[in-house]
Amino acid sequence: MATRAGGHAGGAGATPDFIAGEGEHAGDFRDAGDRAASGTVANGTGSGSLLHPEHAARPSVPGTGPGTATPGGQTPATLRWTSGAATDQGRVRSVNQDAYLDRPDLGLWAVADGMGGHTDGALASRTIVAALGRIPHATRLGSAARAIRATVQAVNQELLDQAATLPAGDLIGSTAVVMVAVGRHCAILWVGDSRAYRLRDGVLAQLTIDHSQVQAMVDAGLLSPEGAEEHPQSNVLLRAVGSDTLLEVDGCIQRLRAGDRYLLCSDGLYRELDPRTMATILANLAPGEGAQRLVQRACEAGGRDNVSAVVVDFLAPRD
Repeated sequence: MATRAGGHAGGAGATPDFIAGEGEHAGDFRDAGDRAASGTVANGTGSGSLLHPEHAARPSVPGTGPGTATPGGQTPATLRWTSGAATDQGRVRSVNQDAYLDRPDLGLWAVADGMGGHTDGALASRTIVAALGRIPHATRLGSAARAIRATVQAVNQELLDQAATLPAGDLIGSTAVVMVAVGRHCAILWVGDSRAYRLRDGVLAQLTIDHSQVQAMVDAGLLSPEGAEEHPQSNVLLRAVGSDTLLEVDGCIQRLRAGDRYLLCSDGLYRELDPRTMATILANLAPGEGAQRLVQRACEAGGRDNVSAVVVDFLAPRD
C-alpha cells in the first residue's frame, strides 16, 4: 500500500503516453489495422471475474484447482495464452487491499493495489477490477486499449465522488496495471507503482515506469535505481486512480512472441523479491503455480504488504 504525494498527477516522473522501443515508433492507440508497435522499458533506471481471496490463489474459471492455469479463447490465427493468479494479505497487514483480474477468455488481466484506510483501499481496488471485467471482448487492440483507459478514468471520477463524502483529506485510491492481448500484440496501461514485467529468452525486463517520488528522483539523477527500493519515500506515489480530477493513464504496446511470459504484480511482490528470484520462479513453473510461488516467497521474505501476482504465458498457435 502506497501513499499519495501532493501535486498534479502529471508531475515529475511522469512518462510519455507511449514508450518507443525496439527501433519502432509507438504512437496513439489507433485501429488502423492495429499495426501495433513495440514499446519496452528496461528495469534499471514499468461484471467480470473479481478475484480477491485473503490467503489463497483461486482459478478464474470454475472447476479448476487453486492457482491453476486457465485457457484463453483465441482463434487459431493468433497466439494462445494461459494464465494464473494469486494474492495474499502478507504477514503484517490485517486486510488485503489488492485485487486482481484474470480473464483469459477476454485476453484481459489486471492488478490493483488499494490505498487509504482499510475499507477504502479495498473498495478502490475492487471497483477498478470489477469495472475492467465488464469491458466487452475486443477484436482490435486499439479499441481495447482505449476502452481500458476510459474505464480507469471513469472509475477515477467515481472514487473522487465517493471521497468527497468523507472527511476532508480522506482518499479512496488505488494503483492499477492492466494488460490486454489481441492477436500477436498486447497493450499495457498503468497508474501508480504496480508493475508489468516480461520474461523473454531468460531475461526479465520491467515494462512499466513507476509513478512514484523515488522514480522521479532517479529520473532527475538524484538517486540510484539500487537506492530507490529502500528509500524512505519509496511508497509515495505521484499518480493514482482516485487522486486527481485529471488522470493520465500511461501505456505501451508490446509485440508478443511464443514463449513470452508476462507478470503483473503489486509492489508487495517486487519489494520483497529481487529480479533474479522472480525470473527463476517464472522460468520454471506454470502460470498458476508460478503466481502462487511468487506470492508465497514474497510472504516468506517478510510479507510487509499485500502481495498479488498474475502470470500469463503466450504460446504458439495450434496447427
